[in-house]
Amino acid sequence: MKNRLLTFQEIVSRYRRGENLFDITIEKWTGIKDSFYALEELSELDPIIKSARTGGAFCLEYQENCLICPLERGCKDPQGTYQTIVKLMHVYASSGQREFKNQTLKHIEKFLEELEEYKEEFRRRLN
Repeated sequence: MKNRLLTFQEIVSRYRRGENLFDITIEKWTGIKDSFYALEELSELDPIIKSARTGGAFCLEYQENCLICPLERGCKDPQGTYQTIVKLMHVYASSGQREFKNQTLKHIEKFLEELEEYKEEFRRRLN
C-alpha cells in the first residue's frame, strides 16, 4: 500500500504534543481516503478498515464523555456518515463490487467536509 495511514501511536503522540484535534482527524481520514482509493487488491483493505475503526484524537480527549465531543453527532449515529463508511467498507470487502468502493469514497469525502465544517463551527464558538 503506497499511501500513509496514521497509526494509533502516531495519533497519541501528536495528541500529547497538543496538536489540533481536527487537524489530526482530518489527516487520518485523508490517509484513509487516499489509501482506499489506491488499493488494488481486497487483501489491502484490512489495515484501512482497522484505521477507520480505531479511535482518534477526539476519542483520546473526550474518552468516556462522548456526549460533549464535537464529533459525537457524526460518530455515534447509526445512520451517520462515519457508521455508513464502516458498513460500506465491510460490504466492499465481502463483495469486491466497485460500486461499493465508489460509494465509500463519496461518503469519506462527505465526512471530510463535515469535519471541516465542525472545525469551523468550533472555531467560531471559541471566538
